[in-house]
Amino acid sequence: MPVGLGWINATLRAAGFDSSLANLSRVGWPRVKSLLERERPDLVGITLYTFNRHQGLRLASVARRANPRCTVIVGGPHATHTGESILSHYPDVAAVAAGEGEITMLEAARALQAGEPLSGVRGLIVRSGADGSPSRTFARETVADLDTLPFPAPHYRGHHLDPEAEASFVITSRGCPARCTFCNTPDFWGTRMRFRGPENMLEEIRFLKERLGIIQPGIRDDTFTVHKRRLIEFCQRLIDSRLNVMWSCQSRVNAIDEERLAWMRRAGCDHIQYGIESGSPRILSELAKDITTDEIRAAAAATRKMGLTLSIYLISGVPGETEADFHSTRALLEEIRPHDGLVAPLAVFPGTHIYARMKAQGSIDDDFWVREKKDTLYEMTGAPARRSFKRLVDLCARVGRAAGYTREELEEHKRLLPGSFLTWLASGGAYEQAGDVGAALGEYEEILGFSPGNLWALARIGNLLLASGDPDSATLYYRQALTSAPRSRYLKHLVDSAARSSDRVRAGGLRHGGRSA
Repeated sequence: MPVGLGWINATLRAAGFDSSLANLSRVGWPRVKSLLERERPDLVGITLYTFNRHQGLRLASVARRANPRCTVIVGGPHATHTGESILSHYPDVAAVAAGEGEITMLEAARALQAGEPLSGVRGLIVRSGADGSPSRTFARETVADLDTLPFPAPHYRGHHLDPEAEASFVITSRGCPARCTFCNTPDFWGTRMRFRGPENMLEEIRFLKERLGIIQPGIRDDTFTVHKRRLIEFCQRLIDSRLNVMWSCQSRVNAIDEERLAWMRRAGCDHIQYGIESGSPRILSELAKDITTDEIRAAAAATRKMGLTLSIYLISGVPGETEADFHSTRALLEEIRPHDGLVAPLAVFPGTHIYARMKAQGSIDDDFWVREKKDTLYEMTGAPARRSFKRLVDLCARVGRAAGYTREELEEHKRLLPGSFLTWLASGGAYEQAGDVGAALGEYEEILGFSPGNLWALARIGNLLLASGDPDSATLYYRQALTSAPRSRYLKHLVDSAARSSDRVRAGGLRHGGRSA
């Protein structure tokens, strides 16, 4: 479920509209049709990405057949950048919301409620004139103060939803000043960054844990760490809150340093992802990444020094890439030792510099996405593209297997970050992998010394007890952990697993003369 839909839904509900969410990504069309015929919504909003554009536009038609009076508005990245084409080819779509949609959709709902035309709503692409040709209404200003938007999570109700999964992703900023050739974020959110405040961020994390049982939220800002003072204040507040959640984030290698990473690690950040894309300076320039290999090395070294899981994004299939480019990437990865990597072929999306260049050359137009049935358009295809992709995937796997932290590194992390539960948790996990259960138990018990009631330490001790054949004692630790996050699905699963193991032990004992294990 796109977080943007969650925000729009929350905004509508806060204004008194009967709004709900529906995740129809895994629902068959007969059930979709039945749902829409039963609900008969007056307004349907659909998020369109390039890969799901055909299914999303089919949904618009199904909604209109279920209720001919229904108004369908589509939004999202693909719709924003190809809106005129969509309106020209899909009569079931009434309008396109361009860019961020909270206030636009709220005003559209109010206009429909009052019987007023959508042409008076800013931020839309609508049909106008005698011929019904697409035209844009006045531009919508972006939301300046993101703290004024209601949290999505309290309103995650509706159809085919899994609130724990849907609400686990958090976005705390909008906009990006970078101009990577393959990314349409700047043209969607704008180039000026806007930030939520640290207290607002903390309150959403608190809600997720206490009300939905989410103890591993993912912060999905493109560049979460760019505002240093905000980041550190957020981490300080999170530490003081003793929520003890474990979280992850994404950033750029030129927006990080040891101080930021140290605060993040103390506050429970376990995993950070950087878009390095390539180890070749030539390819980095081609993609307009505006980063250097020295910055990649520095960010990776700082990340490993503070003990976080180092994850990278790479791009394969860049036209003109050479053996020398691959060798540069291989050498860089072998030096920085990322724990894992995600490889994506270079794709063409509306709203990107690559797409604008192709349009200027006459090799593509917006109607291409109507004619083309494939989910995605790639810059390179065929055997060269497949080889480029496979070599990078294999490289990431090979480097990752050798990237684990040594005992010396783990001890250094503990020295640098006393009181960081994740540091001791990682050390205990390494002892477990080495088969030293006693040492692992000691690490987890030490966490409880400086972080009483830490759910992660309690759960790890419970796991050790369960593995040793003592499910009753394991249950005691699991239940204590559960008091910290009573709604956690993960912790409830551990309690249930220990209970089933206890039942099996008792049943086995009875079969062997009634003696307890």
